[in-house]
Order: sequence, then C-alpha cells, then structure tokens
Amino acid sequence: MVGILLALMAASCWGCSAVLVRIGLQYLRPTTGTWMSLIPGVLLIMSLAVIFNFREITTLAIMAFAWFALGGLFNFAFGRLLNTVSIQLVGVTRATPLFNTAALFATILAIVFLDETITPWLIVGTISIVSGIMLITSEQAR
Repeated sequence: MVGILLALMAASCWGCSAVLVRIGLQYLRPTTGTWMSLIPGVLLIMSLAVIFNFREITTLAIMAFAWFALGGLFNFAFGRLLNTVSIQLVGVTRATPLFNTAALFATILAIVFLDETITPWLIVGTISIVSGIMLITSEQAR
C-alpha cells in the first residue's frame, strides 16, 4: 500500500511539474527551461546521495557509474528536453499522457533485453496504453 501511495504522490508531482513547465515556457526557451530544472535537481540528488550513501558510492564499479550516467543522460537530459518541447508545442493535456507511455517502452525493452515474462495482464495494459495513444493523437485540433 505504501508503494501505491508513493507512486500516486510521484504522479501528482509530475503533473504539477508539467503545469509549472508550461507556465515557465511563457518566459524561456525550452532548452533554457530544461537547464533551469536540471541544475537544482542534480545538486539536490547528488547532495542526498553523498550524505546518505557515501560508503556505497565509493565501492561502486566504474561500469556502474557509466550505466547510471547513461540512464541519467536519457532520462533527465534528453527526456526532459523533449518533454519540455512537447509541452510547448502541444500543451500539457496532450503531452503529459504521451510522456507517461514510458511504461510501454520500458515493457518492450525489458522483454527484448531482459527476458521479462509476458503475462495476460501485461497484454491488457499494453493494449490500454496503445488505445490511449490512438485516442490522444487522433483528437482534432480546435
């Protein structure tokens, strides 16, 4: 139950973030806005990581740092930039649901590269996501 509550809290934070990005884009370019959001996030997370996990960080293999750096590059740098530009171009109400199809891509990649198991519920969820994408992208512009 705690995990579900934390996930809902995270979703509400991301929803608020998308609205704040849209408001900020009235005054900045998407690239500048992305940097403005990345820098405080990196400083906060790095500080917390060093404070609470310094010993574990010093024992990590170089390859672990490389994988986490690559993940951060795709997630926080490229992903956030593309998300910011999409919010500017199509608005929060269309960009955010499409951004949240990350589960679909994670599922596909996990099946292909990590041999994850395909279950009936996974198929139902995937069909739901694809149906939602079709509904959102087929909406006529007003």
